[in-house]
Amino acid sequence: MVKDARRRAHNYLDETYWDGLDNAAKLFPAISNTRSSNVFRMTAVLFEEVRPDILKQAVERALEVMPAFAVKLHTGLFWYYFEPNYEKPTVREDYRYPCTHFLRYYENGYLFRVTYYHRRINLEVFHALTDGMGATSFLHCLLYYYFNLMDGDAVPEDVIRRIADTSSVEFDEDSFVRNTVRDDEQSRQSISAQVSEPPEAYHINGYKYDGDRLGALMAILPTDKLLALAHEKGVTLSEYMCGLLIWSIYNTTYRRSKRSKPIVISVPVNLRGLFGSNTMRNFFGHLSIAVSGEGLTFDDVLKTTAEQLKNCLTKGYFERQIAAHVRIEQIPIVRFVPIWLKNLILRQQYMRTQRTYTCTFSNVGRMQLPEAIADRVERFELLLSGSQTHPKKVSLISYRNNLVLGFASTIDDNSIERFMISFLVSEGLDVTISSNETPAPSRSSKEEPSRLSKEKAKAEKAERKAIKKAAKREKKERERQ
Repeated sequence: MVKDARRRAHNYLDETYWDGLDNAAKLFPAISNTRSSNVFRMTAVLFEEVRPDILKQAVERALEVMPAFAVKLHTGLFWYYFEPNYEKPTVREDYRYPCTHFLRYYENGYLFRVTYYHRRINLEVFHALTDGMGATSFLHCLLYYYFNLMDGDAVPEDVIRRIADTSSVEFDEDSFVRNTVRDDEQSRQSISAQVSEPPEAYHINGYKYDGDRLGALMAILPTDKLLALAHEKGVTLSEYMCGLLIWSIYNTTYRRSKRSKPIVISVPVNLRGLFGSNTMRNFFGHLSIAVSGEGLTFDDVLKTTAEQLKNCLTKGYFERQIAAHVRIEQIPIVRFVPIWLKNLILRQQYMRTQRTYTCTFSNVGRMQLPEAIADRVERFELLLSGSQTHPKKVSLISYRNNLVLGFASTIDDNSIERFMISFLVSEGLDVTISSNETPAPSRSSKEEPSRLSKEKAKAEKAERKAIKKAAKREKKERERQ
């Protein structure tokens, strides 16, 4: 009876459901570890303290209408696959560094985690489950239910049901396979000619943090003023910020290197609009912006960035990219290669790809909420996990007039962040900084703990000696008796 009640919780998935991972997701279980978690965090910052009991109910309600998230990952003989997960999702206060590696058994098997801290609701997602747009849909649904449970019907039920109907139709579609171009000799030549790997790129180096520590820094900017800056230069906001990132790298860590390799920024692109997809699984492409040379100006970098972005943001470009990725998977012999060998090959391919770019820049765009709850959310934030070979990742997300520039770092060098923010301040923007790092203690405060620890160690040593002496005395008295 209890088992049946649990199975009714996620009404779109019955016990016979299973599904393979999409083309992009197959990579992530093979390459993920504590140093490269492939987890990203989306945060909604409210104007009021979070109610944990209400948040837990909201997560359970959101799972009912978002079946794509109600799954767990299994390892098969040839591929990973999803099965329904009927366990209760965990909701707890934020307690670890952001974007830490997923241990499947720790989150009751779920590939996402929801945490809170004061006014913040954090949704962390393992990339094998979905991408930024899929996570956005789930976070929106979670907020709808959260405020409805707080106030009744802040968001009309029919609005939520429309989301449910849309997600339930194509929620587990592999849009990569559906949108693969024909596989003939002519298309294969076109793919190899136009989707080739760029040369090896410059890499950012620095002293790495221990374990899963991730430095998170958020710069909160006024959207309207930043848009005005971009329009003055004749570029879009994404082109401006991507160009500024390259310019910041060029003027900091790149100047200290030999400068023999280009700065290459990898830009993920949501493909749902280009291909008419509503999938809740991963469906994104990527393009690379490469800049190199001596004596460059900011305008030079902006011009190159804008040109490369415009040339690549076409349906044809991504059709060729999708075909290049899917064609290998569809080779008959590849399907029957055991998963341990597939993982080995995927890791090697991943390491080759990692050498071709410097940093990731992800812009999920503008977030929108229904008018009834729009005034209850201050801003949204996005944070990407670092990796072993790419210690810096940069993200952009906006809501109303708050645009948040997010920096994730696994090294202690923050010169790129300082340069980028200082540049924006010099252009007349008001910038608010939020970070999970604490300032270094003063010299006097360092000496005080050192002195106290020595005194504590001395006291503990004296206590151990006293205990030993007392034990010896007791032993001698027993021997006399």
